[in-house]
Amino acid sequence: MDKKTSAAQQKTDAVALEVFSNALLSISEEMGALLIRTAYSTNIKERHDASTAIFDAQGRMIAQAEHIPMHLGALLSAITHLLKRYPKASLRPGDAFLANDAYNGGGTHLADVTVASPVFAGKELIGFVANMGHWPDVGGIKPGAAMTEGCTEIYQEGLRIPPMKIMSAGKLQEDLFSFILLNMRFAEDRPADLRAQVATNEVGIRRMQELCRKYGLKRFRELIQGTLDYNERWIRRRIRELPEGSWSFEDQLDDDAHTPEPVPLKVQLTIRHKPQPHMVFDFEGSSPQRTGGVNCVYEALFATVAYALKATLDPELWSNAAFERVVKIKAPEGSIVNPRPPAPVGGRGTTCQRLADLLLGAMSKVVEDRVTACGHGTTTVNLHGHDPIRGRSYICIDGLGGGMGGRAGHDGMDAVQINTNNIPNLPTEVLESEYPIRIERYELVPDSGGAGEFRGGSATRKDFRMLADTGFIAHADRHLFRPWPLSGGKPGALGLHCKNSSEKLPSKGGPHEFNTGEVLRCQTAGAGGFGDPARRSPERLAVDLADGKVTEQAARRDYPPQLVDQALALAAKL
Repeated sequence: MDKKTSAAQQKTDAVALEVFSNALLSISEEMGALLIRTAYSTNIKERHDASTAIFDAQGRMIAQAEHIPMHLGALLSAITHLLKRYPKASLRPGDAFLANDAYNGGGTHLADVTVASPVFAGKELIGFVANMGHWPDVGGIKPGAAMTEGCTEIYQEGLRIPPMKIMSAGKLQEDLFSFILLNMRFAEDRPADLRAQVATNEVGIRRMQELCRKYGLKRFRELIQGTLDYNERWIRRRIRELPEGSWSFEDQLDDDAHTPEPVPLKVQLTIRHKPQPHMVFDFEGSSPQRTGGVNCVYEALFATVAYALKATLDPELWSNAAFERVVKIKAPEGSIVNPRPPAPVGGRGTTCQRLADLLLGAMSKVVEDRVTACGHGTTTVNLHGHDPIRGRSYICIDGLGGGMGGRAGHDGMDAVQINTNNIPNLPTEVLESEYPIRIERYELVPDSGGAGEFRGGSATRKDFRMLADTGFIAHADRHLFRPWPLSGGKPGALGLHCKNSSEKLPSKGGPHEFNTGEVLRCQTAGAGGFGDPARRSPERLAVDLADGKVTEQAARRDYPPQLVDQALALAAKL
């Protein structure tokens, strides 16, 4: 083969891989859209707390829809755990498997329930499709038990389900499903969610079979391997652009919901170009595993590392198993980032948001212009009780957006979800129509974004008035340690939970009891600013003042007097 032919072949292969990988992504995106449209649970249909993915016959993830970054790690190992219990030779068309266990099922906490199905072309196993949906309750000590006071083992967080055959040759395994439903609250809603999850996989199976027929089995498998190999080369190429060396960063959680002291997190990042470009993340020095449910299993840790790399190396990187070839993670066994069972893990999302900050902080020492300052993290609200209007028990889960960190050239976004959490807020109209709760206030918090050449994003305040006696379990952080800035900016404001405007509540744990008519105020943290505040343009500050995101008092505290005077004059004309 001459050089011209070889170059032409490589170009053709690159084009073919791009077309094929986008076909796989299209299938997973279609699955995700279908699941969100057809699920019954408010968590899935409104909050979009779900993900979908495609795997090859070996169980390697080859495509994941752009839904929840946190689900990447869990889905990466889902099929591996399935195949440990069910050999390939035992699988049949129409089979589907249910799992949620964080230690034996490929999950990261029990509320995320995976349904996985094999895909056949004739008699040949060509892959798997899977989806993951957040079920609002899976049993446990309290509704949505994660982070509950007294919940110190995973057994208390809910029913643990290793991969189990829930559909056999297209037929629901009624005995198994009835056993599962008997062990969780609000079980009357789950059959509709399961049907949606199974139907989602059926669409993915048909699309995968169509793709296989289009290319032929041999070429189909070649392109799958090529997709993984290409993404590996792509990641390594991006790493080669970075300097070699080692950098460390430290951060902390407010607490673990059981003990009041901070929970330290530490990482050392090492970049090497030989023998091939690769990265090592060493979490030695992070806290031992905790009594409360902030522990984070390896799959969740890996998902967070993959997110941080995708965000900083190249957002266009494909989310697949190639990351496992390039990244080495050292997570001490028995630590908060690699706990031993039966450590509770229900609040792992709060920790993963802090870990994302930790990783971005380390990456800021390498490529500061690609990294945002620290953002708000997560604020998830669990409200539960008996609804006297509808005559049934309920659980309402809501996630509040907050500040995104400022970054080189851009202010941080206001009232958004960030990092490993990509869940939209629960619309007020839906919340009020489904639960005995009234939203009395929902607004941005002035002066919550850290000052800087590029300001940090603003926090959100949401006030819930209870129309029935209600329990509140908190999942949040950054109530004690302000979101850090970069490049000379100022930190963001702290978050807050408050009962009836006077009683301050902790960032985590509960349940805290509210009587009918009482009000819960939830306020997320703001975000750190980027760059010296003295370099902020008068025009940008004027818009902040005119919009009420920054008050004159705070502007005079954080910015030079001459800059503020210019901005006020401009704001008066807006």
